[in-house]
Amino acid sequence: MSHAFVHLRELTQLDDASLRHRFGLQAIGVLVECSRLLRPQPIAAEALTLDSFTAEAKHLHAEYVAGSRTLGEAIGQSADAANRNDLVEARSVLRDFLASCNAPFYRDIATARLESLGSK
Repeated sequence: MSHAFVHLRELTQLDDASLRHRFGLQAIGVLVECSRLLRPQPIAAEALTLDSFTAEAKHLHAEYVAGSRTLGEAIGQSADAANRNDLVEARSVLRDFLASCNAPFYRDIATARLESLGSK
């Protein structure tokens, strides 16, 4: 897991008032880095304001959680198929995930897993 996601989780565990008080260069950097990992079009630091910061942090954390769950399910299904020696299905599950995912972080993981299964 990227350290940025650890910091994002720490931020989003704060209540809204405490999170607002964390608005600054370091916290903005965390959100920018997480958005770079999760979105094809990352957030520009200049676009974050005190008013948008809290909602954006929570939204990014929700994207992280949802993406992690979806990737985990795909890897689990792929591994189950590979354990049954059904490499066609194992690859298919990962290709389906890649077709539906835009997050660079998760795409890199799924692509590496797909490559480890060999091509066919």
